[in-house]
Amino acid sequence: MSAGLLAIYSFAGEINLYPLVYYGLRAMANRGDVAVAYLLGRRGLERLEVDLSREEPRDVRGVAAVGCVYTEDCCRVEGDVAYCAFGRGEVKPGAPSDAAAYVALTADGVLYAYRPPRLWHLAVGVHGFDFALIATETAAIEVLGGEVRRSLRGGELLKITRLGVVSTGGEQPGEVCAMEYVYSSRLDSEIDGVEVAEVRARLGEALAAKVKNSLDVIVGVPDTGLYYAAWVAEKLGVRHVPGFVSTVRKRSALLDDVRDRVSAIQLKANVVKHAARGMRVLVIDDSLISGLTLRHIAQLLRLRAGAKEVHAAVAAPPLRSQCPYGVKMPPDSHMVFNHLEQDTVTKALELDGLYYLTLEEFQRAIGVRVCTLCFKRR
Repeated sequence: MSAGLLAIYSFAGEINLYPLVYYGLRAMANRGDVAVAYLLGRRGLERLEVDLSREEPRDVRGVAAVGCVYTEDCCRVEGDVAYCAFGRGEVKPGAPSDAAAYVALTADGVLYAYRPPRLWHLAVGVHGFDFALIATETAAIEVLGGEVRRSLRGGELLKITRLGVVSTGGEQPGEVCAMEYVYSSRLDSEIDGVEVAEVRARLGEALAAKVKNSLDVIVGVPDTGLYYAAWVAEKLGVRHVPGFVSTVRKRSALLDDVRDRVSAIQLKANVVKHAARGMRVLVIDDSLISGLTLRHIAQLLRLRAGAKEVHAAVAAPPLRSQCPYGVKMPPDSHMVFNHLEQDTVTKALELDGLYYLTLEEFQRAIGVRVCTLCFKRR
């Protein structure tokens, strides 16, 4: 999981920025539940805590803001500059960085946005002539009523002041983190002009070609698995039904304690018994790390719903290594395919069958340049 960065600059002078900050960060709540922003107002740079679980009217006036949503605070203040960043490498606002994306705001009203040569995405948009918007996800710009203009180029730095926008540097971006397409991004976002939904549809169709057994129903889990499931079902000609109901949206794989992960899994997936009773069920998941989610899902389907068979298909190769560039992942020791072969994993997860795309199949199907280091044992 990578962070969601947000920046807002008002060309109309001081306005109530809180609704824009709140909804801009909330639009990227798929990336975490810790939301922080810094706003430039009459009293200079001010830190703004944002509770994404509470929608409250607040009047917080300023001319610009930067913010971030992630599993931890990724915003800092150094001297008269506030910045929010994600990735590895040194961040100096106003200067390039090898492997970190950032948005930064100075006390004298200069906003910077930087996209590194590879891995992380940033897009720029506008809301009429009133303000500029920058975000990791294009959907966040659209949610705020803005028009997405384009993705920043790799290595491009934007400098925004009351006088306008100046761009320096930049070339065709290198590979993007594969998990941005597979898991991290909203389904309605685009990365470098490519719809995330389009990429997931291609992966779903490729995954369907791997499935050989007879099925009655296909279900997606968790929420990110639903779109893959729809395309697998379409390709196989099998019913796609909602098999689970989420109480909360929580990234269970990112929790350190096993008990916390199990609790999170239970909250995000409660089985619809009628959908699976007596059925041969295929569960579609976006990725496979420890296997805890799939095993719990298999148990729910079999023991609580009375499924006849439970198979699983995963839209990406199993994860085998932590990301060296800053994406939060469990340690390598938690990754089940680092310890067991596929047949043993299938039994350990209490499945009747397990399918996933190999790295080669994944790279052919995804259709865009992506970093795949996390799928390789290092």
